[in-house]
Amino acid sequence: MSGFIKTVEGLNGINPYIQQRYYTSSPYNGYHYAEKPPKQEPPNELKTLVTAGILQGASILLQKASQWCGTKLMQGKEFADSNTVKNIAAKMLKDNKLQDKIAVEYIDKNNVRQIAGRYLSSGIDLSNELGPVARGENAFFTDKLNLAVAPKSKPSLILHELGHAINANKGKFLKFLQKTRAKITIIPPLLVYLNQFTQKQDGEKTFIEKNAGTIGFLAFLPTIIEEGIASIRGINAAKQLKNTAGSINLKPLKRNYAFAWMTYLISGIVFGIGTKLSLLENKK
Repeated sequence: MSGFIKTVEGLNGINPYIQQRYYTSSPYNGYHYAEKPPKQEPPNELKTLVTAGILQGASILLQKASQWCGTKLMQGKEFADSNTVKNIAAKMLKDNKLQDKIAVEYIDKNNVRQIAGRYLSSGIDLSNELGPVARGENAFFTDKLNLAVAPKSKPSLILHELGHAINANKGKFLKFLQKTRAKITIIPPLLVYLNQFTQKQDGEKTFIEKNAGTIGFLAFLPTIIEEGIASIRGINAAKQLKNTAGSINLKPLKRNYAFAWMTYLISGIVFGIGTKLSLLENKK
């Protein structure tokens, strides 16, 4: 959804031009704690350690839940045959006057190298990104290339990616929602830095320490919202052609996209936990 695999762009060496990813791997699991400021003696170090352990355990469980959702998504049935999906995709582009702007590719092991080579002239090597797509594990949209790709084995994912493409071309607000995902990694270290200037003499928790998890989740919320909008666009496009474009069963599509969206919701919670842990780590 971004496709649906989610990894913090820039943290794990992910191509920064690929903003939308699918989800068979745990999202945002490459999070690194911010560098520690000068150590201050915590009022209750044992309590801090216990809290950190509980949060780390919760984070691991949530990441497992996200992986389960991703697996269920990729195991889901297609809602229509590939030709019908392509017709819906073409109509989505035409209705939004993007047919001459957005390229669409369906990837498998037979054409992956050819398609990667096609875009090398742009200065971007997509070889690593297209490999998982060819295996049916990923799909993405990149506004750098105005390109949406999906596996030939699971073409219905393209409707969500075109939802991202439409969002990218439908005004500044939706574009802003997309762009926030590349910026949120600054939140944990920024809070750690700001927290140094709000310490209280009596050792009482600061506003940042009390609300770090919520702040982290809220920083992720634009991504969750934009992912949902992209899926709704794809579902609505399929719904419009339900009675005219062949055999369409919307239930599998809605189910698959629900699992997809859940991976992002879980990612937001995990990111909030990671933000909280960053503050705790710097109190040890």
